[in-house]
Amino acid sequence: MDFALARTEVEIPAFHEWRVETSRTGVLNIKLESGTAEIFGTELTSNINYTFKESMKFAISTYHGCKISYTTTSPLDLEYISEETILKQILNLHLSIEKNNISNNNSNSRILIIGPKDSGKTSLARTLSSYSLKTSNSKPILINLNPQLSHFTMPSQLTACELYDSLDIETTTFGETMSTGPGTGLYRSQIPLVKNYGLESFTENLELYKCLINELSIEIDNKLSISNLKGNIIIDTPAFNVSNAKIIQHIINSFKINIILVVGNERLLVDLRKKLTLNDKVHMIKMPRSSGCIEKEPKYQRELQQKSIKQYFYGSNRCQLNPYTLHCFTTDFLFLKPKELDSSNMELMDFMNGDADDDDNDDDDYDPFAGNDNDNSKKKLERNWKYNNMFQIVDDPQETDLMNVIVSIIDDKDLDIKKLLSSNDIDEKEKLSIINKHVTMSSVLGFCYVSGFTSSTKKLKLLVPTPVTTLPGKVLVLTQMRYHE
Repeated sequence: MDFALARTEVEIPAFHEWRVETSRTGVLNIKLESGTAEIFGTELTSNINYTFKESMKFAISTYHGCKISYTTTSPLDLEYISEETILKQILNLHLSIEKNNISNNNSNSRILIIGPKDSGKTSLARTLSSYSLKTSNSKPILINLNPQLSHFTMPSQLTACELYDSLDIETTTFGETMSTGPGTGLYRSQIPLVKNYGLESFTENLELYKCLINELSIEIDNKLSISNLKGNIIIDTPAFNVSNAKIIQHIINSFKINIILVVGNERLLVDLRKKLTLNDKVHMIKMPRSSGCIEKEPKYQRELQQKSIKQYFYGSNRCQLNPYTLHCFTTDFLFLKPKELDSSNMELMDFMNGDADDDDNDDDDYDPFAGNDNDNSKKKLERNWKYNNMFQIVDDPQETDLMNVIVSIIDDKDLDIKKLLSSNDIDEKEKLSIINKHVTMSSVLGFCYVSGFTSSTKKLKLLVPTPVTTLPGKVLVLTQMRYHE
């Protein structure tokens, strides 16, 4: 049978959803024939072909009923209509949030989404962001604190993005990144604020993870205070459990959270109520887990990461890019890589350094609702982080360090690297601390991919998404992400 020529029509009743899993090699084209429909809160436009390539899992939902048609170049791995949806609960939640904002003089809600692995946290964050964008005059900010995901950028990063246009439903990265340029395709590009973590799991370096959360919250607060924006802040997270109560408390304090959504785990909700120290302005709400959530295999998760990296350099289906090759030398840059320290190793190092009583920068003494935003930001900036536990200098990077590695380019315009490294007045430990502090406080300018390296000459071959004669920064951080053409 020629699947490419066979157009199939599907009727989806109101408050139902059509769940789809595409094949790894197929191309699926979908068109909305009548009615209204959406994918994770982003509405479909009638008579527009939406193309989904490679392996993807998603659902088309409808509140009023709709008819869609589709063609595919190979059979779908799975497709069925489900009546077991949480559409009503999500809609009621969204309306309650908007009503609460209005009653509080149009202030923004700061929403933290917590739940176990593959419980639908990301889908909920995406849907609430899309609804907030459509129904209010403000622009929501979608924040990703899960290094394994690729929200608008590469995996292994923490991001915050102010949404001013519909999220792209055809990509795995939520939308085109800054590399695609403004005004291209059907959607304008979303420009995220990116903090370099470089590791895949938040547990691999809690000190760095908490510090970046703190710095991200400060920049968000500064942005909101300068522009006087009132959009909701919606935060997606890794699979936290009750043992991660301290890091959850740190997120609540840093971002001044007032709504906590616990997805698909009532026991977690009960345990967190006992563990967390919350102001009476903070509301904890249980959200049901969608029956459409499935457990992602590690192989599928890796495929999504590789796909997002490819999209960064080569573009999406609508807007293809031609990446450029840049030749340079390792001696032109300062290379760093994040330290891999699990919580037990960090506690041992703190004990050996005499910092055991510091309790890993405990935030219990910090009241997120005390004073104004400027006071809070100042207090957070003055916290004493263990910067030497975050990144380490790679003095002489070898082929095993560089080949096929994704590298973050750090904004270093306010740091004279050569002068700092050559100074005899500062010891090596203090130099590392200064560099690490600068990296955590700076944003990522972009990424490059090491496609070649010659050990004898120290010559690098870098793949970059835009035509440049030199990289915009001299500080490069080697991430755990690797890409193979």
